[in-house]
Amino acid sequence: MSDYWSGSITFTGLNTGTDWDEIIEAQMAVEEYRYNSMTEKETAYEEKLAAVQDLETQMTTLYQTLQEYDSASDFLTKSGTSSDESSLTVSADNDAEAGSHNVIINQLAQNDIWSSDDGYASTDTSITDTDQTFSFTYNDETYTIDVPAGTTLSEFVNLINNASGNNNDVRASVINEGSAYHLQIRGMDLGADNTVTIEDTGFDAMGPDAFTNTQQAQNAQIKVDGFPAADDEWIERSTNTIDDVIDGVTLQLKSTTDDSGATVTVELDTDAMVEAIETVVSSINTILQLLMDLQDQGTVSDTTSTATASDSDDDDDDDEDSEASVLASNSSLDLIQSNLKNILATKGVGFSYYDSTAETGDLFTSLSTIGISTDADEDSETFGLLVIDYDDLEAAIEEDPEAVADLLSADATGTTDSEDFSFDSAISGTTRAGDYDVSYRIENGEIVEAYINGNAASISGWTLTGASGEDESGLAITVDNTADGTYSGTVSLKQGKIGQLVDSLEDMTSTEGTLQIMEDSYQNVLDQLAESISKEEDRLDLVESRLRTRYSNLETLLTSYDNLSSTIDSLLSSLTSD
Repeated sequence: MSDYWSGSITFTGLNTGTDWDEIIEAQMAVEEYRYNSMTEKETAYEEKLAAVQDLETQMTTLYQTLQEYDSASDFLTKSGTSSDESSLTVSADNDAEAGSHNVIINQLAQNDIWSSDDGYASTDTSITDTDQTFSFTYNDETYTIDVPAGTTLSEFVNLINNASGNNNDVRASVINEGSAYHLQIRGMDLGADNTVTIEDTGFDAMGPDAFTNTQQAQNAQIKVDGFPAADDEWIERSTNTIDDVIDGVTLQLKSTTDDSGATVTVELDTDAMVEAIETVVSSINTILQLLMDLQDQGTVSDTTSTATASDSDDDDDDDEDSEASVLASNSSLDLIQSNLKNILATKGVGFSYYDSTAETGDLFTSLSTIGISTDADEDSETFGLLVIDYDDLEAAIEEDPEAVADLLSADATGTTDSEDFSFDSAISGTTRAGDYDVSYRIENGEIVEAYINGNAASISGWTLTGASGEDESGLAITVDNTADGTYSGTVSLKQGKIGQLVDSLEDMTSTEGTLQIMEDSYQNVLDQLAESISKEEDRLDLVESRLRTRYSNLETLLTSYDNLSSTIDSLLSSLTSD
């Protein structure tokens, strides 16, 4: 019996011996053909929608991963070492320049420490028999404490530490020298400006004359590469962690050095650079593999006429015997795959081929020039994926690591082919990468007209700026040759492969992107199918209801005929017996 007939009375021809349920089910099986066709199509489109949604999720993950490597410095991982780690340790970030530096440490930064001259037999010893006031100043803030008569040494420590406004700026503690306990007061910040001053409040036992400045607050003093040159001049900082003297380098001072100092060496971490490239390649391969998988999975049999624009090829080739993958022959998917492959295989935007004779152009212009290529061997396990030739990659890094990083992640980096003008700046995310024709004319010592990419450029002194709203918007060019005349040339604005991929992924995963259009299209089909299936279910319910009513009436009629036949037989029998 059909699933659509809910709450019906089942009858099996108890009187006539006819199995009406079997007859109804057979007839309903014929009636359900359209319903089954629609539900099969619904399942197929649910698979398509799920596949697109999974693709969008994976592409979003790739987008997020690539954004972590969207700057050339992200690949130029540096490591720092010190020739004397007992005096100095070093760390370097990616912005540090490779090279070596000499660092002489004259003194370390210290905090201010005061210790009481008189000791006490115990921390429970009273420090005063009368009510007193204790006051100290730190960083121009004065703290005043009431000290009741009978206050013990340990209680006095707590009063200082818990003084109103003293948020661990100054800390008091007890030092046990073996035969007596002494009070110690410390400023918690390093540096010459962070001194503690004990004020004279008449509390002689804890007055300024009762303490010795056992450690004076002072700055760290260093020389870097012989600077400052004068013997009595130093670079001073209020901390022993110094990160603003050598760009990208953090120095951790441990102890003073002699006049020869310590050598700090900053080097490119080649292994880390290779690992970063491996991470990027692996993430890209995840999408490439998924795109291939999506075109080689499942069986689809679409026989109804409902279809989407991007899925037109699916329905053109549909028949009962066709084997088709979930998104095979989908034009939108083909476009996505083609777009990604094009980015991975072609010359970088704004890059120019290297001329070894003139020594001009970019040393590396495509991924293949640094050892990254697409595996074209159909028998290979990595067919269609990016593979790394480590010998070529390491050779490229050794030859020019900055050029490798630029190919991957250059962002608004500009060059010109002219000595008459130079690239000034561009706005990342606004100025479109590529090659721009530049022309301008100088008369009577000033620029009278200028064009970038064929559009009139803004002129401000000797600076040309691309027209707002155009691809060159935000591109600034400085005129170096100011002699009268007409000049022309090309400005190339580079964008690395990762930037190209990020832009493409952003377009495809946006609310108006290719994937969202595909999702909306499939969802529209599913919504239409759901409505059609609901109507078909209602129709089937009505058909089954009518069949049951018809056969119930037939059962009743046949039963009445049987009863009539039995009555006639009985009458005939009685007549015969009479």
